[in-house]
Amino acid sequence: MTRYGHAGAVARLLEGYHRAHMPEPDDTRSFALKELQAQRVDGERQAAQESEQPAEARAHERRAEKAAYLRDRLAEAEQADRDDDA
Repeated sequence: MTRYGHAGAVARLLEGYHRAHMPEPDDTRSFALKELQAQRVDGERQAAQESEQPAEARAHERRAEKAAYLRDRLAEAEQADRDDDA
């Protein structure tokens, strides 16, 4: 094999790679993720209220805040996608 014998194989590989289509965004997936985060917020807040130890309650509140942040970010991204499509 010559010094550049693999160039043809690499070219064929790259040719197929660049022709691949990107999947369409799935709106149901972002909806499901938002719902999951909303459920986590509710669950963690409930757990914080039921906690007997202050440290445990704080940990649940932090988890609830993180889930709320993620839920809000997903909503913002969804709105931005809608604005881009319009």
